[in-house]
Amino acid sequence: MGAFRKFALLAAVALGAVGAAQAAPEKAAPDAELRFCPAGQVWAYPLDETGRSHSLLLQNLTVVNQGKAPLRVTALHIDLLANGTVVETRTLDRAQVERWGSNAEGVQALVDQAPWQVCGEALVPSGVRLGGPVLKTGQALLIFRQQFAMDGPRDTLRVRVEAERNGTPVQLAASMPVRTGFSKTQFRFPMNGVAYVGWAPSMHSGHRFMPAQEFALDIARTGPGGLTYSGDGQKFADYFAYGDDILAAADGRVVLAVDGEPEFEEVMQRPGESAEDYAKRHRIGQAQRAARGLNGVAGNHVMLDHGNGEYSFYAHMKPGSVKVKAGDVVKAGQVLGELGSSGNSTEPHLHFHVCDGPDPLNCAGIPVLFQDVSILWANGMRALQSGDIVTVKKGRT
Repeated sequence: MGAFRKFALLAAVALGAVGAAQAAPEKAAPDAELRFCPAGQVWAYPLDETGRSHSLLLQNLTVVNQGKAPLRVTALHIDLLANGTVVETRTLDRAQVERWGSNAEGVQALVDQAPWQVCGEALVPSGVRLGGPVLKTGQALLIFRQQFAMDGPRDTLRVRVEAERNGTPVQLAASMPVRTGFSKTQFRFPMNGVAYVGWAPSMHSGHRFMPAQEFALDIARTGPGGLTYSGDGQKFADYFAYGDDILAAADGRVVLAVDGEPEFEEVMQRPGESAEDYAKRHRIGQAQRAARGLNGVAGNHVMLDHGNGEYSFYAHMKPGSVKVKAGDVVKAGQVLGELGSSGNSTEPHLHFHVCDGPDPLNCAGIPVLFQDVSILWANGMRALQSGDIVTVKKGRT
């Protein structure tokens, strides 16, 4: 086993759209459309302590052909703008578009098996199949995971598509705002003491590439030797965080509260088991849990409505520990339950994220800045990154 083992991905179940919608067109191609997922806005996340440099991820976009004649996509341009001026452009040329189109069959299998990754039918409408670069009627070209590192502010993301129909050039373009900042709600850290943030919104975290969890945290504790457990780590009681209190991160109303989901120690990595072998074994169990829906994936969980269209989600709680029910009004710092390893979890930890809707898998993530923690070796308050060790400030309110 390594010093730190990778935590499980939370989501692996299709629950429909995740805020995707047809983007408002700037230039119209007849019977064609551009769709984003999530739609409405794209959040930037700080990369440095000054807040000047940010990462940005365009999760998914599709070019959909509903016209009677084939549409050949020849190029796609992604512009980042500031105050109406294009600061940078990424161009997917004809060869790159052809590569995306040539992968359509394999990507279609992924969409069929896990449509939650691309917002379901809101991004790929019912009856539409993936294709490209020549799109027949009822076909769509899917582009995903376009990452950017930005030095300085950007306020708009624009996509421009060059295409041909019956030998005639056509264009399609759509924009959405780039949002920099954090949630309207002021959140406190959902645990006390010293915590290890194994996964945060850094790009090397698996969370970042799923719309609902784009800014999620997986939180545990470490002990001597930097491990999250003592002994061989084969029992939940070996883990330093197991059974710790999970706290409401802000005042709110309970919209979801599920208890009674089991934990299984055999899902954890075994001594001497290679990462590759464990990944294969875990994928089998993950698929079985995903087939049960939200409860199978999240295990015992709570979701709070904080107003302002912001909801916080707490997953993988210990069975029998959830202390609230739907409809309860809670205060920041109130105990919601205990940290466990139910659902799609590789070891005891808290999965926490904030998003814009009451369905924890069917929403778009929102970044959070905690005011009540100090970060080991940081020069001051900043957004959390994967691998951070944080200490909750004493006397927080």
